[in-house]
Amino acid sequence: MGKDSYSIKLGQSIVEKIQDKYPGSTIEELNLVEIEIPHLSPAVLRTFFIPNDQLSEDEKESIRFSDDLVKQLFAADIIVIGAPLINYTIHSSLKAWIDHITRAGITFGYGQNGPIGMVTGKKVYVAMSSGGVYSEGPGKTNDFVAPYLKAFLGFLV
Repeated sequence: MGKDSYSIKLGQSIVEKIQDKYPGSTIEELNLVEIEIPHLSPAVLRTFFIPNDQLSEDEKESIRFSDDLVKQLFAADIIVIGAPLINYTIHSSLKAWIDHITRAGITFGYGQNGPIGMVTGKKVYVAMSSGGVYSEGPGKTNDFVAPYLKAFLGFLV
């Protein structure tokens, strides 16, 4: 929806409040639709499980985009995610971003008691929009955005 997107407008309002609270902050915007994040291919996904020092130059190049997204994630103190509810779930570009930043041994690991998030010390705001009421009432069972993002973000932190 571009500039007419309610999740973008809501996200920008959140960023403005953050700037008011923390004047002089550096803002880095990543419009997932504009940059056209590629969905993971089997070849790229495979490289996620190979130690970096064992990757060929071509393989390193194939995950450079993902590596850059992970670096950006770790560099952020506060993350604002615009999340429109589309057909009961998140936009495919947000899912592609999630796939690129979910990296075993980098953004999460495994311990004796299960998964351990490695993205710590971050504050995350989700600017969720929808064309109806999904936070309560009969629509609540059709909201797969808020529960999904809560579970996913809880997995990384």
